[in-house]
Amino acid sequence: MAEVAEPRLLSSAKAPLIKRIRALAARATPEADARVILDGVRLIEDALAADVRLEVGIYDRRAVRASPRLAQLLAALRGRGVRLVPAEPHVVAAASQVETSQGIVAVAELPAPVPSAALGHPELLLVVADGIQDPGNLGTIVRVADAAAATAVAVTGRAADPRHPKTVRATMGSLFHLPVFEMDGAALLEALRARGARILVADRNGSIDYSDADYTPPVALVLGSEAHGPDPQWRAAAAGTLRIPIYGQAESLNVAMAAALLLYEARRAPRTAEVER
Repeated sequence: MAEVAEPRLLSSAKAPLIKRIRALAARATPEADARVILDGVRLIEDALAADVRLEVGIYDRRAVRASPRLAQLLAALRGRGVRLVPAEPHVVAAASQVETSQGIVAVAELPAPVPSAALGHPELLLVVADGIQDPGNLGTIVRVADAAAATAVAVTGRAADPRHPKTVRATMGSLFHLPVFEMDGAALLEALRARGARILVADRNGSIDYSDADYTPPVALVLGSEAHGPDPQWRAAAAGTLRIPIYGQAESLNVAMAAALLLYEARRAPRTAEVER
């Protein structure tokens, strides 16, 4: 069998493929609703392991020669039938969203989950990230939610884009395992009420210590931005507001750290409130 010739080397950062990747990274095209940019070896490895469909990848041949791990990844991508395009280092750097490229950038097809399907989970443990504008925090919340076996993450309010490259990188691959969807806050609140879900809101001045709360599913844990907290509609609808004690001099906890404490407590003892004190 004749060998398949390698595609022509991309030498211009103005090539149509690079323009497309940059538009997808900027979320500047409707096509971005079903696609994400994956930057670097680890993230693309995680996507392959999760059977995410990869459409195309561009890579730096010199980086491949220097990295056996990258060479192995390219072989795996070829085995999956992914279109691979070699490019000059400056072209790969132009497509990359990180300061120092690892030599490979890929486009993955990842349609957004259907909210109604996620909200219908029989043991609903939903994280509501309301108005969290920092993509690093939002991505870390997704990662923590995945680690704690939450059933989904809903992004509401004026929040960071859950599919922006910065957010995707911060999830460390958890976006491939956990339903993460955007939804209008009022519509989500109505859906949760219809589901009969308990709504618990993280609040530094909350009335319930987080270790005493009842996390029996279906339940939604609402976290707002560190500057402004969640939208008032969430507090108005809450079955309880949860505080995490601060024993030292720090004013508050990072929102992703707070999410970790709440989620692991919810996973450890969903019916803590029923325990006799």
